[in-house]
Amino acid sequence: MEKIIKKKEQSTIDQLREIRDKMSAETQNMTFEQLQKYVEYQLQGSMYSKAVWM
Repeated sequence: MEKIIKKKEQSTIDQLREIRDKMSAETQNMTFEQLQKYVEYQLQGSMYSKAVWM
């Protein structure tokens, strides 16, 4: 008899909360200039990497 294991997937809301919490922890106590560099670094691999953030 085979066991069927159901993998519980996170909801979209849970995933977005995790991302928000991670970003909040990483950017806590950053100055505006440090925050700009953080955003630029995070956008390097994204499809919006050529966007100008000012």
